[in-house]
Amino acid sequence: MRTRPLQWSLVLWTLGIWGSRIRNIAVDDELTGAERIFSLGVAITLICAAAMAGIGLVRSASWTRNALIVLAVVGVLRFSLRGPFILLDDQWDVAFKVVHSILWLVTVVLSALAWREHQRAEAS
Repeated sequence: MRTRPLQWSLVLWTLGIWGSRIRNIAVDDELTGAERIFSLGVAITLICAAAMAGIGLVRSASWTRNALIVLAVVGVLRFSLRGPFILLDDQWDVAFKVVHSILWLVTVVLSALAWREHQRAEAS
């Protein structure tokens, strides 16, 4: 098994931020039923994609590429779609906006670097 630190970083990053998101969903009394279900669906999708990518990395499986694509694309899309609304909404304070901007930036950068690392590993 080759060491692939950027891919593992993306897997662990995703598990961490979306695992904490599930905890936040559970205690958020302002979420309606539909909002709660949608939020849980997104979080669970990303956690499952991260778990599949991790399993694929451990096993050096051929489908690791697909799991990484889902993980990177869904993560980047989620932050890229939701991020501007957070930044423009007066409901959120500056600290919340800064934290989510950092989460967004790290997710995008890690996704790009992990994908590049994967392509280089496949080529060698």
